[in-house]
Amino acid sequence: MLTSASLIWAATPLTTAKFYADTQIAETTLAGTSGVLVHTYTFEVDHDFRRWLTAIGRFTYGTLDYQGDHRSDQTYSLEGDLIYKLSRSLWIKGTLYDALVSNVPLSSSNATMVLLGVRVQN
Repeated sequence: MLTSASLIWAATPLTTAKFYADTQIAETTLAGTSGVLVHTYTFEVDHDFRRWLTAIGRFTYGTLDYQGDHRSDQTYSLEGDLIYKLSRSLWIKGTLYDALVSNVPLSSSNATMVLLGVRVQN
């Protein structure tokens, strides 16, 4: 059975806590496997310092169970976002995150990524 759920709690008018859980069947390029069963759990806290400045902290844990193979991966992601709203239609966003742990030797990875983006909406 595939499931998806979310729970949102407004702790204060400026702070919101969110929990997401998701299960999917995904494709894989790993030979001899029919697919991968993915479970993802995310906890997020958003806080508005000002109307134009928002910080978001997010922790994600996931498991990847490859069907037809003994491989089982775990993903951990710790992410921080800072959003600066120049106007209603122009935002600047900075993000920092990531990691993967596998039970297959030499398949684990660690990465630290810094992303800077601009959002334009009308």
